[in-house]
Amino acid sequence: MLRHLIALLCVAAAPFAAANPAAHVPAQAPRTMVLAGRHDAFRAYCTTGDGARAFARIKEDFDRDYLHLPFPAEPVTYGDPSPSKRTSDKADKWRDVQDVCGIVSGVAEAATLCWIVTGEQQYLAKAKEFLLASSRWHLDPDWRSGDVLGATDIAYNDEGHFRLWRKLPLVYDQIRDQLTADEKKLVLDHFRARGNRSVEWTKREGSIEQIRRNNIEAKLSSHPVRFMPMAGLTALALWDDLPEAREWWAFTYKFYRDQFTPWGGDDGGWAEGVAYWRGTMEHGFFQDALLALGDPLAYSTAFWKNTPYFQIYNVQPYLATSFGDLSNAGKFNLESGVAEFLLHLARVQQDGYVRAYAELCTDKRPRPADAGLKGLDRRYPTAAEFVIRNFTSSHLPLPAPKSLAELPAQRWFKDVGWVSLHSALGSPSDDIHVTFVSSPYGSFSHSHAHQNGFVLNAYGAGLAVNSGFREWHNSPHHNEWVRQTLSKNAVLIDGLGQKVKSKDATGRITRLENGPRYAWTTGDATAAYSLLQPKGRVRQVLRDLVLIDGRYLVIRDQVKLTTPGKLTWLLHTERQLLWAPARSLAFTVNGPAALTTKIVASTELDVKITEGFTVQVDPKYTTPGQINYSSTGEWNLKQNHLGATSKTAATEHTIYSVLWPAKDSKQPASLDASLVDGALVIKRPDGKTDRLQLGDKKLTLD
Repeated sequence: MLRHLIALLCVAAAPFAAANPAAHVPAQAPRTMVLAGRHDAFRAYCTTGDGARAFARIKEDFDRDYLHLPFPAEPVTYGDPSPSKRTSDKADKWRDVQDVCGIVSGVAEAATLCWIVTGEQQYLAKAKEFLLASSRWHLDPDWRSGDVLGATDIAYNDEGHFRLWRKLPLVYDQIRDQLTADEKKLVLDHFRARGNRSVEWTKREGSIEQIRRNNIEAKLSSHPVRFMPMAGLTALALWDDLPEAREWWAFTYKFYRDQFTPWGGDDGGWAEGVAYWRGTMEHGFFQDALLALGDPLAYSTAFWKNTPYFQIYNVQPYLATSFGDLSNAGKFNLESGVAEFLLHLARVQQDGYVRAYAELCTDKRPRPADAGLKGLDRRYPTAAEFVIRNFTSSHLPLPAPKSLAELPAQRWFKDVGWVSLHSALGSPSDDIHVTFVSSPYGSFSHSHAHQNGFVLNAYGAGLAVNSGFREWHNSPHHNEWVRQTLSKNAVLIDGLGQKVKSKDATGRITRLENGPRYAWTTGDATAAYSLLQPKGRVRQVLRDLVLIDGRYLVIRDQVKLTTPGKLTWLLHTERQLLWAPARSLAFTVNGPAALTTKIVASTELDVKITEGFTVQVDPKYTTPGQINYSSTGEWNLKQNHLGATSKTAATEHTIYSVLWPAKDSKQPASLDASLVDGALVIKRPDGKTDRLQLGDKKLTLD
């Protein structure tokens, strides 16, 4: 009970976080994974407690697959490592290095846990073998001279280094007393070199010391920010061994106390998108370390309290598209590992809504407790890491679930410019879900040229989707299709969208207003569209979205130019799109859901529907038997794309669209809409008629 009370006080005590970063660092090692004095409790947790099932699977897999695994050969370089020079084949080699590193650190970690719990020397021997052998690996390779050793250096393959460095010092922290003086010297000489290179690279490449919360003005980069937790954890692990470790700790502690995160703010958003939000699981490991130390900084900020809701509102249990870079086949869902992390956050924050959402998980991939060491080459966090994480918070009760229907159906993440609208939050098979983005983060990092874009999911399926795939980062298809506005449910001006990879290609959400029958949100993407047009030509690019009765969506696009131009309205679907020109209706079916779309424009439109992509998807990823990440969705090369372009150029354009989702329907809905005296009159398929008057500051719905 006392430990429970102390932990709850820690989580609630952000204003009292230590001015001295070392104030809560314990005097005795180990200070990571299983802290000094906690080993008996950990053994009980793994043998008779809540961690028994997970540990049994880890040990079973380890005994069968890894106890006698030979230590792998050190990876060699593969030419110029620059992401801009990456090809499909080089991407394979880049991943191969990471896979080897994942095996090395994962085996060492699992062996260490097996030794802690069982005391059997065979596990200690395996942990020592992999720790010592990896300490002989090379750094700072001269890759220009050919294929040489040293490919796991952070400056060469930062992801490979990441998979080693986030674990191996923690292994050392547990088994240091079992090493000889010569073995310690070998390890610490390597750790000093690797650790200093890691911190120096992170500072340099990420401009970490210039970073400010909810701000990307610094010359930051995604990976260095994600690597910050391991700088702090390795510092704790090597506290007594390397003098510079205490500098690493102060550097990391101040980052989390004063600067985290540049990608979001108090609302809990994550500008890089829902898939890269998973980086919070990594940042959470530093928070877990603070929690274990009893430091009141742990999970104490508004960001940590609110960030679970970025997933709750923007990610469905089923696979669907979203904004920002998504892995491989371009879909994302409530993953089993994310659900486990959210249960952890539910304990720490005592939030029953977070628990209820986590329990919606239907992901086919095994939960960490059942995963064992499956996919050890690729998986992180590993099942072993979840055992440690869950042990750290095991003294906290899991709160009772609370119905998600009690929450507001809409949420505006003002820090990142995302709005999420729902009709039945928490009931995926009945929910109509719209995500709308107009972000101050622009198309920088893992964001795309997607300001004023929307995605519509309904009844368990994606209906209006972001199209394309990211087979590998910066592939031709990724750069020339997926990043582009052309692949979004957005608009084009004379065939041009927004500038990619630009901090200046910004948008902003200007409102989220709720009325008795509607939710109304507006985005302004003028700045984003201005960059590819002659200076001063774009006066205004606004988009209004109105979800009416939680049943259907109305969109109004308004574009004003100084010289005449043509506007194209875009819609992307997973399946075939049918167009009825006489009625200006588009129709598509995707599994259990269908979408009928009515377009009403101020000028006559030329509508074209195409199938597939103008930039080829890497065939290695779509060919059965080769590389195929089926867990991230279907490699559907027949996605459809509608472009409705004004036939005449004008300085002002207004396009209304009415989107009516339906469940278990195979025929277009009886939907009609027209402009009457400046109002949009919608004749609904359910027999009702709505009259929507949209002004700049006022909405009237009759």
